[in-house]
Amino acid sequence: MEQIKQTIEQFIKGGDNSDTTLLEEILHENYQNIQDGFFDKPGIFIIPKQEYIGLVSDKIFGGKPRQITYHSLEQKNNIAYAQVSLESPTLLFSSLIACVQENGKWQVITNIPSIEIK
Repeated sequence: MEQIKQTIEQFIKGGDNSDTTLLEEILHENYQNIQDGFFDKPGIFIIPKQEYIGLVSDKIFGGKPRQITYHSLEQKNNIAYAQVSLESPTLLFSSLIACVQENGKWQVITNIPSIEIK
């Protein structure tokens, strides 16, 4: 479980610090960010890995430190799910984060955030 938490925290830190190198490593090649709404645009948005990293690189996503709170963390063999809250000075995120383990290494494969302005 500790390895899974470290993977999730690296993912969060990668976004918070706009660290695209870290995200490149921690995100699975088939990573997807799935969200309901994109700022003021309604609808479901499915953002693949390279597009997500681009949004972080362009400072559209991330760049603000957030406090993480775990609500649940479950592991079933090589798949793990975490329900977390992330809080920055201006935003509150509730996220379901899925991780997979391949070749002994955990990576984030899906993030489903719900975002509220405080």
